[in-house]
Amino acid sequence: RDRVLEAMLDWRSRYGRLPSSYDWSRTHARRRGGEALERLAEGAWPAASVVGSIFGSWALAQAAASDGK
Repeated sequence: RDRVLEAMLDWRSRYGRLPSSYDWSRTHARRRGGEALERLAEGAWPAASVVGSIFGSWALAQAAASDGK
């Protein structure tokens, strides 16, 4: 849980916003190419499915990161 939140906050620090599930999806990054692939490769981001498993939903994970919990 803490690692996911730290990663989300790191993403926000680098890119100016919290990540979406698409940002951490390797499938979506490959489809979008370019910047999406570069961003995904620049960090040790958890898989989008891991975030959902830990928090129950991506929205709950984003809320927890926004609250600093």
